[in-house]
Amino acid sequence: MKEIILVVNAGSSSLKFKIFDLNSEAIASGQVEGIDQAPSFKAKDAQGQVIAEHQWSEAEAHNHALVLGYLIDWITETFKEYTLKACGHRVVHGGTLFDSSVLIDEKVIADIESLIPLAPLHQPHNLRVIKLMREKYPTLPQVAVFDTAFHQSMQGNATMYAIPYELYTQGVRRYGMHGTSYAYIAQKLKESYPEIANKKIVIAHIGSGASLCAIENGKSVMTTMGFTALDGVSMGTRPGGIDPGILLYLMENKGYGVDEIRDFVYYKCGVGGLSELSSNFYTLECNYETHEGAKRAFDFMMFRVAEEIARLSVSLGGLDAIVFTAGVGENSSHFREGVCAQLGYLGVRLDQAKNQQRGEEKIGASDSSIGVYAIPTNEELMIMLDTVRLAK
Repeated sequence: MKEIILVVNAGSSSLKFKIFDLNSEAIASGQVEGIDQAPSFKAKDAQGQVIAEHQWSEAEAHNHALVLGYLIDWITETFKEYTLKACGHRVVHGGTLFDSSVLIDEKVIADIESLIPLAPLHQPHNLRVIKLMREKYPTLPQVAVFDTAFHQSMQGNATMYAIPYELYTQGVRRYGMHGTSYAYIAQKLKESYPEIANKKIVIAHIGSGASLCAIENGKSVMTTMGFTALDGVSMGTRPGGIDPGILLYLMENKGYGVDEIRDFVYYKCGVGGLSELSSNFYTLECNYETHEGAKRAFDFMMFRVAEEIARLSVSLGGLDAIVFTAGVGENSSHFREGVCAQLGYLGVRLDQAKNQQRGEEKIGASDSSIGVYAIPTNEELMIMLDTVRLAK
């Protein structure tokens, strides 16, 4: 019987999934949304056609076990000619304990649990689904793939903050995120663009969550996200780099407590707060010409990404190529044009026709001193490949 791999990305109120055969072909994908309110299930085939939908009642909210059981039953019933070989999980934080993906056992679960303080809004949801899967399907191999693992190659200054060194030895350091995406792009460059793959490259993973990474010889040298997923460039609802004095000001003068500060930095800031319109970059771009807040936030985002690209070139000692990826980076020619225009002093030039052409990956002008690319990422595929490798 043929085998399939399930890839899961669990959030607080959603569960995204993708199903691959062992030829690395995606055969279905989907998500459950609104788990905290009134859960709804939708699945699509490889062509993007809806093949299944289901709605639960409000009385069945907060029941992750119910949702997960329904998903596995649906997979078993829908793909009868296949058997489920293993499940791969995206796990946000691996700390310094994990520098690669691992087959999950009780010790791994305990280690992931110990890292909850480093990602309190993400790690518990990743763990919950892992534990539920082990309870319901104890013989099914599961693999944890960590967002932070790719960045374990960073050294010295790239990992530090100017805080008491004792805290660094206790784990308060830069970890970085989006590592699975960066690993995919590094691999893609080796396969499709070997002439630059080992050179000095900045990858801009720009979506509702956003970060950038400097790589050389396919390894992470420096990244913009830090101890948590809050640092670096602005995002949909997160501020990116922020003067910590602002948080002290809010606590001392506006009565903010820990919960209010957490809500502020995770949900009230970013382009959503700056625009006073939307945290969705597509909505901002569509309203760029007509809404002052949309233009303000979109322009700020392009400026900050250009600024971080220049900063990351210092950690590389130069720059040979820029790669845009993820939802905004892959799809917004306006965004890429705005960023590159601010890097013109470095000799960055776009081929305007190629930049506008959907699916074109090599978009730098022939006279650009730095290569420019727009390459779709595929984090689920990387999780799937690691899961197949470890769940033999």
